[in-house]
Amino acid sequence: MNQEKTYRVCDPERSAAMLRDEEFLEAFAACADILGSCFLFHPVKEGAARAFGMLRDIDIALDWPFGEEADRVEAACRFACGTDEFPDAMSEEFTRLIRGAGFSPAPPWGSVYMDREKVMYGRTWVLLRDWMRAHAVSGLYAENDPEDQFGRLLILAAEVARSRPDLLCELLGDHLLCWSDRFLDAFAAAAATETYRGLTLLCKATLDDVRALLAIEPAARRIYR
Repeated sequence: MNQEKTYRVCDPERSAAMLRDEEFLEAFAACADILGSCFLFHPVKEGAARAFGMLRDIDIALDWPFGEEADRVEAACRFACGTDEFPDAMSEEFTRLIRGAGFSPAPPWGSVYMDREKVMYGRTWVLLRDWMRAHAVSGLYAENDPEDQFGRLLILAAEVARSRPDLLCELLGDHLLCWSDRFLDAFAAAAATETYRGLTLLCKATLDDVRALLAIEPAARRIYR
């Protein structure tokens, strides 16, 4: 992959100041942990149950630290409307969209979007693993999902924000933000539950805000799907 296609920071001073701001870093890490768990784990049986519970219990419109107010308000409304979707509808959605064995209209793996063959474990997945190895970054998640699974990448970003903030812009710019919009648009279009629609809206608003705060211009990647 050519060097000119990697991410860049448009305002280095502003970005550096944010990366020294412990309150920002912890707020982002906490939000990324919650959002990542919801996109990675079963909404009822695993770590997402607690995360979805937190999203229902807090006042997202007032207390969520990222995103435009209008997006936070709409996301809160969707979560409130989706209360009765647990457990059955959400379990079915999780199987259909995230963890099922068949075709997914919004596959959650980066290489499916960024690799010419549109397959899991493709070249961009290899680049992410090489980056993690080069910087001695190892996610705490120990299951078999590829490292470029969307939820797993968010959880990894949370870990990096807490332990290696100097690497956060690179991780986001070169390995997540370059395909997250495409995935989230596809996921929102495919979702049949208000809960997942609200989650997608809140996640996109959060990443857009963080990208602006850190002045990140994501890597230019060709999207094949």
